[in-house]
Amino acid sequence: MPYPLDDATATALIALYPWVLTRSPQAPVQAAVEALLQAEQARRGHPDAKTGALQVPALTQGNLLKEEYDLSTHAHHDGWRVGAVIADVKGMINLNARFGFATGDAILRGTVESLAAQYPGAKVVRLHPDAFAALLVPTSQLTVREDLAAPTHERLSRDVRRVLPEGTPDADIPSWTVSLLEVTVDSPSHWQVLGPLLWAELERAHVMQRSGRAEGLQRRRLRLDASIPGPATL
Repeated sequence: MPYPLDDATATALIALYPWVLTRSPQAPVQAAVEALLQAEQARRGHPDAKTGALQVPALTQGNLLKEEYDLSTHAHHDGWRVGAVIADVKGMINLNARFGFATGDAILRGTVESLAAQYPGAKVVRLHPDAFAALLVPTSQLTVREDLAAPTHERLSRDVRRVLPEGTPDADIPSWTVSLLEVTVDSPSHWQVLGPLLWAELERAHVMQRSGRAEGLQRRRLRLDASIPGPATL
């Protein structure tokens, strides 16, 4: 049965997504409803349809880390800790031009599948259109290490090569910027504070590695216990 929608509600809905008026002028309300639905599904942890990765709202607005907080906070006394392996496909615009968008999408999905296979139990999040982070959360029982970048890149190359046209020369195989991060949060007050903090640190680590201002494993410690570090811990 049809569900009626009054004009005031429809206007308010379109105001949330004003771009529907130009992109879907024939059915702006329907387009706005679909956009709102997709946003809520992303927040609730529905995978990105193109790549299969979780989406950023699941981390920053959803409960992706709730279980991780509940388990690790009560089990450990040295802070809440999570590792991350970030893989950013280099020159995605050139890969799309070289192979076409269908193969470009396959490269992105292959990147996600490779990270998930390399780090079973990790939660793979799509940070940017062509950048993904495997979160080595406490329940995965995985730990980020200094020596992970090279083998991660090698495995990505092997796995993603399978989606490329047969006979693709080595020079045209995709490459990735691989960043390593370990974040420790002292005395987090609630699981809801962890997502935005971790997202900000993932962005920072990615930019630092890509711009050449950091290399190897980046370690960050965030203190939320309101204490002042002594001279030995500064």
